[in-house]
Amino acid sequence: MDEYLAGPQGLSDAIDMPIPASPGSSLAGSSRGTNEPAALSQISLDIAAISSSMLTRRDKSEMVAELRAVIREEIAAVRADLTALEHRVDALDAEHLQITHRQQAADLATTRQGNLLLDLRRQVEDLDNRGCWRPKGSCPTSYLPACSRT
Repeated sequence: MDEYLAGPQGLSDAIDMPIPASPGSSLAGSSRGTNEPAALSQISLDIAAISSSMLTRRDKSEMVAELRAVIREEIAAVRADLTALEHRVDALDAEHLQITHRQQAADLATTRQGNLLLDLRRQVEDLDNRGCWRPKGSCPTSYLPACSRT
């Protein structure tokens, strides 16, 4: 079959072959008709060579089956990779959710501590403004201002 796909060489051979004449034509008795059986046998040999090199239905079916098997294996490998990736993403999502909850709890605690510190500072300033900033029992009561002797 390769020789027929090679190019113009095969075409020139086919062009040079004598054309068989029909019995009623003027070429029927000419000298071109003497090579007719050889040309026909050459054509039949060429057809036989071409047909023997062509794939049969069974060959094509086997090739398609092999191709399908390879494609199925590749798809199975891709599915396995996707499943593994899905598990990794799920694990990362769960970890991200835990971290987010921890961060929110830490933010809430920080906000509460900030509010408590602000309240404590206001109380200290208030006590300082009143002159009652000393804790009870830290010095004799005679030294404490009047507001702390309650």
